[in-house]
Amino acid sequence: MISNPVLGYKLDPGEPGIPHSAPASRSIIRVLSQEISNLIYFKKEALREGGTIIYSNIALDLRKRGSFLAAVAGRTQVFIYTPGTKSSERTHSLGSELQDKQQEIERKILELERQLKTETDPLERERLREDLERLKLALNILKASLRAPELLVGVLLDSLV
Repeated sequence: MISNPVLGYKLDPGEPGIPHSAPASRSIIRVLSQEISNLIYFKKEALREGGTIIYSNIALDLRKRGSFLAAVAGRTQVFIYTPGTKSSERTHSLGSELQDKQQEIERKILELERQLKTETDPLERERLREDLERLKLALNILKASLRAPELLVGVLLDSLV
């Protein structure tokens, strides 16, 4: 006999949307549509701030519910790159800007390393390793204080999309 229980969902605090219930057979489309809505929201925020999304990831927590493999939770992760202002509008010195960018990249490296430690999927682990290599290369470029670090770092970060 086929069992198709109705699953209730909660939204994270501050997350836009309506927490509709869904049967297990339609749970994946329900959770995925909410996570795609979150991704669209992040894209709008990035555009509003003058940035671009350089990395996005949607993860679903799948569990067996009744006779079906059901999505019981979802997670959307986004990295937004916001380029610096024009040189005539800069208030920080070049050195402090490089330090800020270096700290931002170091934070992203630490976050990806934490993800790599917990990830079990071999394909996802390989993708995370590649992203880590690119970010470490970008960090080395900044540490070398090249004259055009923003362009090179931007190109490397854009390749993470």
